Amino acid sequence: MIARPIIPTRKLVAAAAGAAICAAGAGAARAEDVLYSLAAQPSPLDTPDGPKEQLRRVGITPDVWVTQIYQGEPGGDGSKTWAYGGKVDGFLKIDAEKLGLWSGLHVNVQYEHYFGENINRRDFALIPVNTAQAYLGAGTFHSALSISVTQDLSEQVSVSAGKFNMMTLASRTPLIGGGGIDTFMNRALALPSTGVAYTAARGGAADRVVISAPYLIGGLVTIKTAPVIVTFGLLDPRSAENPRVIERPFEKGVAAGVSATVPTEIFGLSGYHTFRAAYSDARGIDLDEIGPIRPLAVASGAIVTKKGYWFGSYAIQQNLFQSATNPAVGWGLFGLAARSDGNPTPVGWNMLVGLAGNNLLEGRENDRWGVGFFHYGVTEPLLAGLDALGVSRRSEGGVEGFYNFAITPWLRLSADLQIVDPWNPGKQRETVTALRLQTKF
Repeated sequence: MIARPIIPTRKLVAAAAGAAICAAGAGAARAEDVLYSLAAQPSPLDTPDGPKEQLRRVGITPDVWVTQIYQGEPGGDGSKTWAYGGKVDGFLKIDAEKLGLWSGLHVNVQYEHYFGENINRRDFALIPVNTAQAYLGAGTFHSALSISVTQDLSEQVSVSAGKFNMMTLASRTPLIGGGGIDTFMNRALALPSTGVAYTAARGGAADRVVISAPYLIGGLVTIKTAPVIVTFGLLDPRSAENPRVIERPFEKGVAAGVSATVPTEIFGLSGYHTFRAAYSDARGIDLDEIGPIRPLAVASGAIVTKKGYWFGSYAIQQNLFQSATNPAVGWGLFGLAARSDGNPTPVGWNMLVGLAGNNLLEGRENDRWGVGFFHYGVTEPLLAGLDALGVSRRSEGGVEGFYNFAITPWLRLSADLQIVDPWNPGKQRETVTALRLQTKF
């Protein structure tokens, strides 16, 4: 008979306790690793070697953004109530070459669903204070689908065609733009004028937002050469949110435009200048004819129109400070000055200027901030015609500031403040505040 060593009970208990502590420590460490990874990754679903990464390898990039907005007007003559709403953006980018098709072909799809309420029509401003919901009626919902196709003919030349979401295109500029969901909210700053707009015979949101259409159909040709990037465009000047524009494109005219962007570097700081010009043969309301005879013309259906308009603008964005390791991260000065013929376009000139960019403090580089001033000069023929009808109006201006706090790369909370002198001189200066929460999946 073989004698077995006897292990004291205390040692067994101690060994078991030690194993339990080690296991708990390892479990806690794994949990901390998971939480750290979740907080650092681009989105909750974008895990290493996860489904989104595997899709990107074969040329398919899906994204979903949910933006919630709580906005109110604590100061002014508008409604003092607050409104909650927002939008859901679904993006799908397809690289045909990675899918085994032909090289250089890219497809961009964006689906938008708007929900909830907003205060755009509860105030007395001409320009919407909430760009992200500028086309959402009270108590309704709105959805939109934009599809564009781009073919790279070479490294320097590409051709695009389809329905373009101008708010999304504006969000690609480094200092301004943003489409109202994560930087500036006022349409003057969130979607600067493109010149493709006019006063149509029918009323509605498109006539109240007299800056540029949110959706356009047509084609673009981009030529990238040193030191300038040139884009030529042929577009339908009407907003493509109207189904008839899709069904019968260019039936009311064509807008032709060209833009030239010149990248610059001053003392190692990046920036660029953009020159834009546009002309359209579309017909709009003749603003010289909206005096006392205007009501009679509307009643008889004989609306007087004017054919053709032109537009020109100059924009600058220049970093004043930027990260030493990542030149794309920085903050600086932006400005824009634009001029049009003023008839049938109801804004004769406009300008904006401000500072915006990233917070360069260590650990807060993903935060965004900005402060801007804007002024929209309503054209004299429109003001004179309205005055003849007993309606007093003026140009509109204001300031806006925001701070976007990156809780994680995919979860952002921002605060926004606007002070607007509305184009109705009989109304008080408006103070508009908002909170936005954006989640990217």
